[in-house]
Amino acid sequence: MVAGATPSELVFTKSVQCNYECPTIYAYTLGLAKVRIVSCGHRLFYCVDEPSLSREDERLVSEIARRSIVAGLEVIPSDPESLRKLASKLGVPYPILARKLPILKYYVEKAVSGYGPLYPLIRDPEVEEIAIDGPGRAVSVVHRRFEVGWMSTNIVLSEEELDVLVMYLARRIGKPVSIAHPYAEGLTPEGHRVALTFAKEVSRLGSSVVIRKHLEKPLSAIQLIEQGIATELLMAYLWMLVDHGKSVLIVGPTASGKTTLLQAILGLIPSYKRIVTIEDTPEFNLFDRPHWDSLVARHSYSKDVEDVTLEKLAKFALRRRPDVLVIGEIRGVEAEVFLQAAATGHAALATMHADSARSAIDRLKGMGVPDYLLDALDSIVVVKRIRRGDSQVRRVVEVVEYIDGSLVNVFQWNPRDDLLTPTSIVEVVKRSRVLRRIADAEGTGEEALREELERLVRLLRRLREEGVYEFKDVYRRIDEIFNVYVAGEFIATTPAPTGK
Repeated sequence: MVAGATPSELVFTKSVQCNYECPTIYAYTLGLAKVRIVSCGHRLFYCVDEPSLSREDERLVSEIARRSIVAGLEVIPSDPESLRKLASKLGVPYPILARKLPILKYYVEKAVSGYGPLYPLIRDPEVEEIAIDGPGRAVSVVHRRFEVGWMSTNIVLSEEELDVLVMYLARRIGKPVSIAHPYAEGLTPEGHRVALTFAKEVSRLGSSVVIRKHLEKPLSAIQLIEQGIATELLMAYLWMLVDHGKSVLIVGPTASGKTTLLQAILGLIPSYKRIVTIEDTPEFNLFDRPHWDSLVARHSYSKDVEDVTLEKLAKFALRRRPDVLVIGEIRGVEAEVFLQAAATGHAALATMHADSARSAIDRLKGMGVPDYLLDALDSIVVVKRIRRGDSQVRRVVEVVEYIDGSLVNVFQWNPRDDLLTPTSIVEVVKRSRVLRRIADAEGTGEEALREELERLVRLLRRLREEGVYEFKDVYRRIDEIFNVYVAGEFIATTPAPTGK
């Protein structure tokens, strides 16, 4: 059986009619489905219209879906020979089946997807998050193009439909729900993060769903710069810290872009360095990068199966020869292991929920991190979602360094001008004690420091000017440049053979 296939009654759940009297401000298609963003009463609504089916079409979809699930197929075969065989088995003339193929194909794929009425939202690359607060309430989405927070859709589920959907989604993440275990969280095979509640055991309104969709194409450092989340100088500064074995903690509220920024930094690290990532729920996607070691925590319901916690994995990771240690999200005792790694000279990166650099330090102390280990923390980056006019944007609002128990500001976002300052390399080097420590440790001096930072800024600017935006492309270009540089340095400093 195809994992997560949903019952046919959910496949044919009808969307509520949208208010066509309100103006459509944006429209696009998702195959046969049509999406409209409607502006109504100072609010935006997400309307999805799917093609209509006759009773006979519904019967055909149900039967084809049943056969597909049994056969382990996720799509209808489209070649004439296979389609003729299917038409014969269904008792439908081949010309009719061939004519109806596009609409049948859409609904069969919807049926076997496991997402039921959420199928068009899952397929929509513009939708970032999906939430159902309870039965009879409109499904809500966060849209990438319109950063106005949550907008309601025209999809509404009954109590029975929502209970069924929750149970099937729970199966997709491998954590069944019931009255005894009324909530669950996990990852779907496609990488979407799902958090569920079942019935009214822990959610007063009934079953509920929140899905944070996996970004198939993670954002690169260049794309973050283009979106105004970061600047060339900031990304060069963070890149330089990691390259010189320093620690960076990225903090902010939920959905502020912490993991997005961390992944973008990882895309700047050349392949000759070994990255070990540790996550509770896997989100990082470094594609086919060599020397990437991905470790994931395991949580067990059984006493006979050992829990593999982030703390255990962090300690284990230190024995796997990392050049860069990454913890997806610090929540507790693994914080101490993270800073121990930083104290022993490893580049270390992590995210944590905190509203400011000061609250991040307070949280770390509350987790039992001793003061002497806090000194191993070099830089704290604060990311937030900021309201600007009618929309919300993500911005790095503050970058501070933790120096001898004090917070020293390096970058600060100016809300009036929407500008991250300083913009001068000289000023950044002047403010940054961590960069000056790097110069002192390596005996290079501040002039060499400024030159290195300038080279990284110029490289990022060059990639922007050449239109190199995608994560894979940015990583490959940087990797190519740095591997050539390292090879050249090795050849230049290696003595020639003596000829003996």
